[in-house]
Amino acid sequence: MKKTVVVALFLTVLGTTVFALDKAAGGGLLLGGTFQGGSESVLGYDADWTYNRTSFGAFGFFGLSQYVEFNLGFLYKAGEGTVSTKYDKFDLEIDPTTALQLGAYGKYPFPISDKFVVFPTAGMDVELTLSDENWWSDLWIRAGAGVDYFFTDALFLRGHFIYGVAIPFNEQDVHPDVGHGFLVKVGVGYMF
Repeated sequence: MKKTVVVALFLTVLGTTVFALDKAAGGGLLLGGTFQGGSESVLGYDADWTYNRTSFGAFGFFGLSQYVEFNLGFLYKAGEGTVSTKYDKFDLEIDPTTALQLGAYGKYPFPISDKFVVFPTAGMDVELTLSDENWWSDLWIRAGAGVDYFFTDALFLRGHFIYGVAIPFNEQDVHPDVGHGFLVKVGVGYMF
């Protein structure tokens, strides 16, 4: 009985457009902002710190179907922050770094016209920081919306605006709390 249910489910999914031949590939530029903080003991005092950073870089994407997309990006991350104790407040300096971004997203397209398609999207990115000094890597869970503008039947301009939470891992000298932030992507793609 269990095998029959699994086979029926597999055939149902296979019969839908989940495996449609609407594949696409492309790339572009991205810009992000992250707001994070944490608590530490500094010189024997309890301290709270905040860190706001900006990320920018380039990305590539590959859509397996019109519903599933993978991305790869390269980021430059820099920012500024503050540390506050009950006695003092001072600036927090962390050197800029680079990061590799790997992600997978689901989306559901809604054609508006022959030229425009809008889609809600949700997924995850992993940002692997390439520096080992005072930086950490993040697992992002994001959701938002995107739009495609088609120049031809295959060539299109894509824009994304997504927002999410950053769960830090691979901590170095700092111990950040869960953060949040936005990511804007603009790129050109080709459907095949």
